[in-house]
Amino acid sequence: MDSTPSLLGAESLTGHPVDETPEIPLAAISASGDDVINPTPTLVSSKRPSTYCGLVSQAGKSPGRKRDCDNLLVADTNERALKRQKLGTSDVSGDASLTERLNALLCCVVCLNLSKFSMYQCRRGHLMCADCFNHLLADGRLRDQFSTCPSCRVDISYDTVVRNLCVEDVIYELPSECRYCSKEFPNKSMYRHEREECEKRPTHCKYSRVGCQWLGPRIMAPEHESKCACLNKSAEEIVNDLGTSDTKADKEKKIFNAFFNLLSHENMAFIELRFKPLRTNEFPHKLFFETSRFSAFNLEWIVKTTVNNNEREPYRSSQRVITYQLILKTKIYVSMDMDFFAGKGPYSTIRMFPQMYKYTFTEYNTTSEWNDLSLVDSDEVNRLLANYDFNIRFFMFLGEKQYTLQN
Repeated sequence: MDSTPSLLGAESLTGHPVDETPEIPLAAISASGDDVINPTPTLVSSKRPSTYCGLVSQAGKSPGRKRDCDNLLVADTNERALKRQKLGTSDVSGDASLTERLNALLCCVVCLNLSKFSMYQCRRGHLMCADCFNHLLADGRLRDQFSTCPSCRVDISYDTVVRNLCVEDVIYELPSECRYCSKEFPNKSMYRHEREECEKRPTHCKYSRVGCQWLGPRIMAPEHESKCACLNKSAEEIVNDLGTSDTKADKEKKIFNAFFNLLSHENMAFIELRFKPLRTNEFPHKLFFETSRFSAFNLEWIVKTTVNNNEREPYRSSQRVITYQLILKTKIYVSMDMDFFAGKGPYSTIRMFPQMYKYTFTEYNTTSEWNDLSLVDSDEVNRLLANYDFNIRFFMFLGEKQYTLQN
């Protein structure tokens, strides 16, 4: 007969008499031993309280498991406290409405807001919106550390988190207030309502082309337009205002035509570039991205990017930009005027506004200035940094006749 004492039947193992064993809830821990579902056991007898984590540790498990379990309990408690604070009640099941309680339970653990886009969850189930998730990954990349969930501190990455489609569907059905008329509509129809249907959405006067600066609710536009001061303008004033509008339109058309002229230029090259992450040798080891050598116009080039213009600690800044420079690796003896710009690659969803840059390469000037990659905002920068590497399509133009946007 096996003489090995059971886990709950020996005082030397659990600290409880044999007749006062703690009542352990079923399925208190998953088969892998990681996910604590109900970590607080109860005692049949109330003489000596105990904790589940203590039982696991004294039963031969690693002492670090108890610390991890305690940290998880504290993190989950803090998250629930933050969400209760957002809800404005001492308990999620208080006087708040069902919508408010769902908003508090399904919000992002970082920004405490409901995301109308993707919602991710760590392997312990904590929810993060797409922007906060990418920001966490970008911070980890800049710090040269593993990114962790802010609630339970488990590692997070694109390989370990999943999208919670059920939560996304619930959020789409939840009502929210229009920022203009304060009426409630489901999140799935809110964008269309605010853009096309809301009677109080901001609208310009229809006489804006002739100088009217009025901007107000759509419902008040007919009344304003019937009394607009532009109706009393003379013909000469209207012609002058239309001339100003035409000048602005001509400038935009000129930029549009300049791009087409460049694309028809005989000395043009474009290539798909892949940027790989590297770090500087000096401390702190700052992150930068660099391409492999590529050939254009029978010369060797590379493109190098950096975050926040080589700032010492870019992870401390919430506003981030990516700048790049074009570097010539081949020896030349005559100067070359080069126009170039970076655009998003095939199938890319990154939002950017490409800008044209010009630099004259000489025998001693082989590195261009730092130029903005022209991403829309910091969220797009975080999306790039969250990936191990990223691709762009790079355009270069060389020749005697230079079509620049300044012409």
